[in-house]
This record gives sequence, structure tokens and C-alpha cells, in this order.
Amino acid sequence: MNTKKIKEYLSSIKTEKALIIIGVILLMIVSFQSGMFIGFKKASFSYKTGENYFREMNGRKDDPMMGMRREDFGNIHGVVGKIIKISPDSIIVLDKDQKEKVVTFSTSTLIKKLNEDIKLVDLKIDDFIAVIGSPNNDTSVDAKFIRVMPDPKVIPPLSQIK
Repeated sequence: MNTKKIKEYLSSIKTEKALIIIGVILLMIVSFQSGMFIGFKKASFSYKTGENYFREMNGRKDDPMMGMRREDFGNIHGVVGKIIKISPDSIIVLDKDQKEKVVTFSTSTLIKKLNEDIKLVDLKIDDFIAVIGSPNNDTSVDAKFIRVMPDPKVIPPLSQIK
């Protein structure tokens, strides 16, 4: 072939379009491959971190609680215990750890004793209650539901009930 025909061929519009399309395809392939490479590196790091998490935190892979006990966590969404004080806008409950917890309530708070609905005025000091609610910024619990229950200290264990 002579150089004149090659120049005409390379300068034709069809050839320019074909070269542009091939360039775009090559650019897409390179960017896709680099994305796969970066994603693989991130996934490998994440996987290795997850595999080594417990060993890094406390030296034992078989301890899912990282050396903490269930008792180490406070219950911010409720409280179970005995009423020690009742005021017009709150109740103070003494829980099993002998900690006092303030419980606030509203007119929409549901209060039950066994299967019957009761009113706030029906609650008495020394009643044993379970409260479910949401935490407030001042560490009190905004009660959504209060259940009056028998004190577990006076209920015999199931193994003694025949």
C-alpha cells in the first residue's frame, strides 16, 4: 500500500469514529479493572479486620462479649424493681442492683396489673413493677408501659411448684 492511501484511510470519518469508540472502550475497561482492584483491596482489609476483631480486642477469638458480662450493661430502655417514691410527675424505682431509677410518664402510658388496666393513682410504694420505655437525656426512663407484678422474692421457684 502506498502512504497516500494510508493517510486517506486514517483521516476518514469512519476510521476516526472507530478509533474513538475503541479508545472509549479501552478507557472503560481500564477504569472498571481499577475499580475491581480497589474494591478487592477494601474487601480484603474488611474481611481480615472481621476475622481478627476479637483477638485484637481482648486476645480471645472465642469470647464474643470481649470479657464483658451481661451485668456490665445498664438497661436504659426500662427498669424492673420496687417503687420507693411516687410523685405527681415521676416514680422512683429501686432495681435489683439497689440503684434508683427515675421513671417519668404521660397520659398515654399504659399501666397493667395482671390483665386489667389500672391508673397511676393505683400504684403504691413497695409495688414491684416492670417498666418499658425510652431513655431521656437526664438518664430517666419515659415509660410507655408499666406492669405491676408480684415481688419475685415471694414467688417460689418453678422447681418447687408441683
